[in-house]
Amino acid sequence: MAKLGLPPLKAVRAFEAAARRGSFVEAAADLNVTHWAVGKQVRLLEDWLGMPLFERRSRGVALTDEGAELLDDVSAAFFRLSEATARLRRPDVTRRVSGLVRVNVQPSFALRWLFPRLPAFQNLFPNIDVRVSTTSRKLRYIGTAFDIGVRSAPEKHTGLRSETLMPDLRRPACSPLILRKRPMDSLDDLRHHTILHSATTRSAWSHWLSAAGAPDLKIFRQMELEHVYLQLQAAVEGLGVALASMRLIEGDIAAGRLICPIAAPEWDAGSYQLVTNEDRIRIPAVRAFRDWIRATARKTEAAKPN
Repeated sequence: MAKLGLPPLKAVRAFEAAARRGSFVEAAADLNVTHWAVGKQVRLLEDWLGMPLFERRSRGVALTDEGAELLDDVSAAFFRLSEATARLRRPDVTRRVSGLVRVNVQPSFALRWLFPRLPAFQNLFPNIDVRVSTTSRKLRYIGTAFDIGVRSAPEKHTGLRSETLMPDLRRPACSPLILRKRPMDSLDDLRHHTILHSATTRSAWSHWLSAAGAPDLKIFRQMELEHVYLQLQAAVEGLGVALASMRLIEGDIAAGRLICPIAAPEWDAGSYQLVTNEDRIRIPAVRAFRDWIRATARKTEAAKPN
């Protein structure tokens, strides 16, 4: 490895876990080692590179700019390795994994992100029964009725483990049909369109308009829908412009049902969080789904539309 100029790979693994979790302690739990061991490996990598990768804080750690840049490359490399080994792995190995995994996600995430990708998991693990339920409630109120969940914010509660699944970046999106009547060549043209809200994301547009430098822009009309998935479908049908999570509309963009007429700014609404019930995390079916959804999210991020 030294001849190839590779860093110590054990240290790279510790760095990736700590960066993903934002904590040496939580990374240690993922890797089944002590947090001292994680810290030692991270320092080894920092010494190898000759620069700090984390800012140590009283609660957890935060990536430096160099650390964030390295994480992008490391995540992409881990994904390529995962893809390569998945292609070579004998089908009978995955077929031997069986059991039940109970997945609880928000309805919009189920309809727009999970369901289009779930057949790939079922093809890979045909003997795992995936039961999907949908709610926007905090998972700690669901108790033991789930194994893995996806939420828009971390769940900090005893027995739950949260980790970043993928970023939630949002842009205005609409059907290309409505632009034939009212083109949108600049931000100011948005005033002539109907903007679409959902009941749970009322403040999203004001955040985006402030980021765009136009907090007082007067909008022609506004329409509020009860759920995010209704808001996105309304955009597809040409009812207005939605401030859409890019991860949830990838299929619509690829099919030409939606376009993003204003490329910037891209508002950072946080990240989708993968939440695991720690009592179930060692069950093979649960672990298989967790590994799969993490790898699929990395693939999604690597192929994100511009």
